[in-house]
Amino acid sequence: MPSTATRAAILLLAGSLTPACNRSSASVQIKASHHLQVSGTTFVTDGRAFAWRGITAFRLLEYVARGNEADADRFLSWAGSQHLTVVRVLAMGQGFMSLSPSEGRKALPRLLEMAAKHNLHVEIVALAGTRDAAVDLDDHLAGLGRIAAQHANAIVEIANEPVHPTQNAAVQRADVLARLRTRVPVEVPVALGAVEGGDGFAAGDYVTWHVPRDDRFEGWGHVLAIAQGADFVRRWNKPVVSDEPIGAGPRYEPGRRDDTPSRFRAAALVTRLAGLGATFHYEGGLQATIPAGRELECFDAWNEAWRLLPTDLESSGTFRRAGDAGAAVAGFRPDKAIAVFERQRGNAAWIVVINPLENLEIRWSAGWTPGQVRRLQGAWVLTARRDPRERFK
Repeated sequence: MPSTATRAAILLLAGSLTPACNRSSASVQIKASHHLQVSGTTFVTDGRAFAWRGITAFRLLEYVARGNEADADRFLSWAGSQHLTVVRVLAMGQGFMSLSPSEGRKALPRLLEMAAKHNLHVEIVALAGTRDAAVDLDDHLAGLGRIAAQHANAIVEIANEPVHPTQNAAVQRADVLARLRTRVPVEVPVALGAVEGGDGFAAGDYVTWHVPRDDRFEGWGHVLAIAQGADFVRRWNKPVVSDEPIGAGPRYEPGRRDDTPSRFRAAALVTRLAGLGATFHYEGGLQATIPAGRELECFDAWNEAWRLLPTDLESSGTFRRAGDAGAAVAGFRPDKAIAVFERQRGNAAWIVVINPLENLEIRWSAGWTPGQVRRLQGAWVLTARRDPRERFK
């Protein structure tokens, strides 16, 4: 049995953690002949696992509606080159964009065709800013549904933040959104809207969740909050997507934007351990502009998570926090790290230590042996293995 206090320096003797996958294998992209299908808590396409690696691109449909296909295609080409799989767009909106529901529906077939050429799915957010916009809810959803049914790369989220004050009273009701779901053909995957508005919004085929933008723990609070998503996966037994977490921005704005790449890397790692799909959110994404500057640095760190953990880790295994029953990590010194999360699969565990200090100390549970470690700024990725005989004691 390992000593109760295993220093990270000892773990380093095992060598650098070999990346679990390279960039090309991290996103097995399929030119689907059918819509995404739900299989337990994950998606599949044509019988193969689908990794939800999304990005905010709110104005992308507006670009197509205004005849600006060049900028739309430039964004889609870049997204495809980064091995993303989903772009999240608004089908209507006022304020920072100007797109009526009818204009959105008219331009949608062309955007879906363009996205398919880059092997990208489109999450169509049907309702946004409905308080100040005239929209026939049933007609709009029925129209979007007819279009989505004709394009295998279409996914629908009925409302963006349904209980937000910018939505009208009807959109803020989960029973109304559940009725609107019937306007979309059953083959199209549908989420009702961000579930923090209440459990009723989890009644779709998949669940969208906006992780709390917690700014405690010197800015690391929103990273720790992601662990709650594993509880949602267990509760609803369907895919859960972290669809609009705190966004990257050119400067730190507590509770709204973060500018620290290491926190975005750690957030993506915890998202994957928790078994969630992930969408990268950022200030430029409101305008559907390609990330640049500090936002690009944050994106690159976030995108790195798919090379540091196995490609299919979300599809099986169990998420645990340090100290949970059955966890490989029995405990750690809280003055040496903020949190430790893990995902076990069989006799193997992948562990992420959040914001560790150089002299980190970990206590391993009986039967678990530490393996490799990869030290990254803000997070360390460890592996461990269990003696199979310990499982049956």
